[in-house]
Amino acid sequence: MDIKFWTAIYAAIISTIVFIWRLYEFYYDRRGKFTVELRNIHRTPVINFKVGDSVSYLVIKITNVGKNKRFIEEPSFESNSKQKKHFNLLKLDKKENYPIALEPGEIHEYSVEFETLKNELSEFDITKIKALVFDTQKNTYKSNWFNL
Repeated sequence: MDIKFWTAIYAAIISTIVFIWRLYEFYYDRRGKFTVELRNIHRTPVINFKVGDSVSYLVIKITNVGKNKRFIEEPSFESNSKQKKHFNLLKLDKKENYPIALEPGEIHEYSVEFETLKNELSEFDITKIKALVFDTQKNTYKSNWFNL
């Protein structure tokens, strides 16, 4: 057997590996990818150099980390309670039309007043919540657990 034969086998193996890797990259890049974060922030209003009372908010931050434009539905929540496992929070002060399109790298934030939410959820013995985001292809993206 000569060197040409082994070179051809080596080239065939390498090209097959590269082909499989390119197929994987192609599929992986087309999938929607979101990161979902749940955090507590404080906002203090300042009007005409007068500082108001600080208000605490629960913020759901959704980031499109994929390479394509994706649409998301309104965030919902999962709790650690057996009474009320899944729930939605309706914001009556802001009207947002879902689904919302997120370009690659774009961020969408959804915030709810924290103290009111904490008091209402404590009635159902809820101590932890997790944000759930669905895209229009019904894929689910979850945040980490957040302790109330």
